[in-house]
Amino acid sequence: MNWEALAAISAALTVLVIVATAIAGFVQIRQLQDQRRDSASVELVRTFQDSEFARAFDLVMSLPVGLAADELRARGPEYVQAARTVAIRLEMVGALVYRRTISFDVTEEVCGGATVSAWHRLRALVEAQRAEQDYPMYLEWFQWLAEQFEKGRYLNWTPAHIRERNWKPNV
Repeated sequence: MNWEALAAISAALTVLVIVATAIAGFVQIRQLQDQRRDSASVELVRTFQDSEFARAFDLVMSLPVGLAADELRARGPEYVQAARTVAIRLEMVGALVYRRTISFDVTEEVCGGATVSAWHRLRALVEAQRAEQDYPMYLEWFQWLAEQFEKGRYLNWTPAHIRERNWKPNV
């Protein structure tokens, strides 16, 4: 075997190593992104388990759909604070979904219906505050998230306890 053949083999092996390294790097990046998204999904669930949010959410859900802003305010500061707590939490979730930090699908399953219901109850208050503050971006991601869920498929699903009644864990 001559030097030219060895050089050609060496060059081919070098290219092969570079390609294999690039593929391995790509796979690791995808795995890290999946892990990050999974961790963010777990944190999403935790944010809805906090007792302050749970109390606020209960108050918001006790409001009728389409309640006017002044009617909500007339119910007292406890309701206004509850509305703010729920709306700001969902605002952050919306921004994280938009940036794809947390999965749309998981978020839709975890809080899609709740987000849409909260938006329908708080919409008039949010729009009034936007006008009063001359700040049209106030709680924009909360609205965006609710509208995305309204367009999505989740709200038309059969409830999970019915749809997945034959589900079995991987054994």
